[in-house]
Amino acid sequence: MKTKPQSWTNCDKGIRDYITGLVDLFRHRLGSNLAGVYLHGSLAMGSYFPPKSDIDLIIVVYNGLDAGFAGSLNRSIAGYAEKRPTTGSIELSVITLRTAQAVPSQMPYELHYSEAWHRMVLDDRVEYGKHFTDPDLPAHLMCVRKRGVCLYGKPVDEVFGEVGWKDFMQSVLADFDWTVSDKNICESPYYCILNICRVLQLLEEDGRQILSKYEGGLWGIRNLPQEYSALVGKALEVYSSDRAVDEAERKTGGVTWDRAELLAFRDYAKSRRERNRK
Repeated sequence: MKTKPQSWTNCDKGIRDYITGLVDLFRHRLGSNLAGVYLHGSLAMGSYFPPKSDIDLIIVVYNGLDAGFAGSLNRSIAGYAEKRPTTGSIELSVITLRTAQAVPSQMPYELHYSEAWHRMVLDDRVEYGKHFTDPDLPAHLMCVRKRGVCLYGKPVDEVFGEVGWKDFMQSVLADFDWTVSDKNICESPYYCILNICRVLQLLEEDGRQILSKYEGGLWGIRNLPQEYSALVGKALEVYSSDRAVDEAERKTGGVTWDRAELLAFRDYAKSRRERNRK
């Protein structure tokens, strides 16, 4: 059954309480070093679906974290992630206020947590205290600037500088290139389909409008050739379904996909991308 997307202002009480508890964890562990906690992604954009969507955050600190403290904090985050009321997990990065305001092209972070890193964090197999950069951060900071929500601390416009459009698009297109490479679309069908749609919107319209995956899918149905409407519609239906999925089913939504259709859509997206290079 299709459900209505949620936003921070109307999300389920269990989700709001869980995120509030995570903010409290940062307030307790970081104390006066915490400049702010900022929500971006689907929940900030009003396109959050509990069985599928992640909780996306940027944490800003005044001063960098030493390696020992960063590791301890990340293990606390990983432990808290295990208590989440949804299949979708937490994805976050901690950056300094200097990085948030300067927005360098190569953007460093103090620590990162996502479900893909979960086991490595708990096993203490992650390095801290070095100058690591993340090519995804310009896209995340653009989303915070345009549509983010301040959960704690200083207002968004006092903390985050302007993200260069070229840096943002480079970040977005790096993810797009992964989406259309090899057979990744067969492994993560609805994510790849909806992400393709929102990137094509960025490439082909001049409004510099930042869309969620769900909004990207709606744009795709309106603007892409009719032969792909059913596939994009299926991706939207699976993404917005309230059917509970376990971690093993999360990438496919627990449904069967036609590989030939997926690969044809991938090839179409690659060709549209090539046309925009010229």
